[in-house]
Amino acid sequence: MAKKSIKNKINSRKKIEGYFRRYLRIGPLGLALWRSVEAKHLGNTVLKRPILDIGCGFGEFAIAYNEFIEMGIDNCSKDLYIASKTNLYKNLTLADARDLPFSDNSYASIFSISTLEHIENPDKVLREAYRVLKPGGLLFLTLETDEVDDATFYRPLFQRIGLKSLRDLTTDMYNDIFHRHTLLPKEDWRNKVEKAGFIIKESRDIISPKVNKMFDILLIFAWPSQLFRPIVGKRVVFRPKFVEDFLVSKFLKYVTEDEKEGTNLLILAKKPL
Repeated sequence: MAKKSIKNKINSRKKIEGYFRRYLRIGPLGLALWRSVEAKHLGNTVLKRPILDIGCGFGEFAIAYNEFIEMGIDNCSKDLYIASKTNLYKNLTLADARDLPFSDNSYASIFSISTLEHIENPDKVLREAYRVLKPGGLLFLTLETDEVDDATFYRPLFQRIGLKSLRDLTTDMYNDIFHRHTLLPKEDWRNKVEKAGFIIKESRDIISPKVNKMFDILLIFAWPSQLFRPIVGKRVVFRPKFVEDFLVSKFLKYVTEDEKEGTNLLILAKKPL
């Protein structure tokens, strides 16, 4: 049993390292840390098919997650065109998550990665997810909460040195750049999921304050990867293999560690039979 446990841990670490390496090839380091943690948790969840990805964007997460997905939806046609080039989606649909163009009980599983906080009135998204999910189907969500900003690096620093106005300005700029509309306490998110009719099977904190701070610190170095996005529609990263290996050796431990606390929320919910 001990040998089997060790083997499982090794296999799990290799799987997580795969997520991290694939993300390092397509995104900046800070985002690779954050998204690889989400991929780690999704990878530990068994999702029956067909699967719907709400808020797929240009397929960046699907590349790191490295699983074939039956349907992805997003409200940006340019992103969907780029996502189609990944060959990881059977179908892609331009749609508003608050008004899904699918029949009732269409999908066995739905996941949405850090998406609902970018949508006004996320209750509608949850009701639509409930409608198109088959009875007994699973909904996997990762969500930013109102704890994220206080666990960043720069803004609490501005507050401590008496620059509250700069902190507020930075937060407003961050919300505008990243289109954040709905940052709620964890309990409010859970209440919304239950109000939509779901039964919560698991609720846990993810994205440790340490990872959150590193994401914030490293954000200033992420701009080179964004330079080609207006041209080719996605981030472009030039990272030699030896640099990738170095980053894995230094930062993988932050992805693989179990979060004892977290600024974000993971919810795994079920539609009743």
